[in-house]
Amino acid sequence: MKYISINIDNFRGIKKIEIEDLKRINVLVGRNNCGKTTILESIFLLSGMSNPQLPVNIHNFRDLILSEDKDFNFMFHNMDFTFPVKINGQIDNRKRSLSINPIFVDYNPKTSEKIKQTEISNNETVSSSTDFVRLIEGIRLEFKNYQNKNFNSQISIKEGKIRVDGKYKEELKCSFLNPKTILQTDVKSMENLIVQKKMNPIIKILKQIELNLLDIRMVGSTLYVDIGQNKLLPLNIMGDGMRRILSILIAIQNMENGIILIDEIENGLHYTSLSILWKALLLATKEFNVQIITTTHSYECIEAFSKSYMEEEPEGDDIRLYRIDKRENTHYAYKLTTKSIIAGIEKEFEVR
Repeated sequence: MKYISINIDNFRGIKKIEIEDLKRINVLVGRNNCGKTTILESIFLLSGMSNPQLPVNIHNFRDLILSEDKDFNFMFHNMDFTFPVKINGQIDNRKRSLSINPIFVDYNPKTSEKIKQTEISNNETVSSSTDFVRLIEGIRLEFKNYQNKNFNSQISIKEGKIRVDGKYKEELKCSFLNPKTILQTDVKSMENLIVQKKMNPIIKILKQIELNLLDIRMVGSTLYVDIGQNKLLPLNIMGDGMRRILSILIAIQNMENGIILIDEIENGLHYTSLSILWKALLLATKEFNVQIITTTHSYECIEAFSKSYMEEEPEGDDIRLYRIDKRENTHYAYKLTTKSIIAGIEKEFEVR
């Protein structure tokens, strides 16, 4: 499964943006605060649209703790609940859509009791009294799958409740990695892969980068490599950032036939390690049939990305670069195809 297109409306700083012709590996570039991370978050929400906990999780990724329901306004364009968040996408030939709306409740300020409401169109409500205060008690996620069936779920911080639509079963697998979380789960995941004897595909990929690699083992919580010496060596001995690369590879294998979202993929890696990273990812995404959508600020990262792809798949057309730009409150995604990326790098154009 892979995304072909994404449409976003009224999410965080993005009023509207459309991204089309997504491929196996997609890189988002652009100035700071242009919305790259917001795009990844929107894709994450759409991928897990039945999970009402995800709106909380994406704020935790930014070190934002939501303490009350009105804090959900961080998700809405200009922090305004008036217009719902809408995210639509196409995966292969299947469409899915997500709409996020606030749940309003009217209170009588004199009695602090809820006022009976009458439902009207679009889930809006009116009070039976003119003496009321409108408060928010959570958000409602309304979503449709490729069969065009309607489902919904809710979350309320004040009430401490989550309601999940039990009639919907998600088939899509998606994971979100950022610089702070990328190394948090690799030890446990690694242990699971070793126990299940599923490390061979990852070792096979890494052997194309480090020819002497024979095995990867875990002693306690420390990862070791066997490169034919008389003893095991710590993983980090293999070079700068190798543990980070291994973490991404483990995440890719765990998301087989799914989607990986990676924010600031170059973070923590020296520029000399970027070619190793991209070679490993090109091999892994094909091996495990995984789509990657990632962001970067680094020109060296883009250069290594394009050169590695040309070395591995010189006749291929399975990568895309999107320059995210904002003009007069409108966001645009300028697409560069494989040939355009290569030509831009060769002629030293500023493709960021």
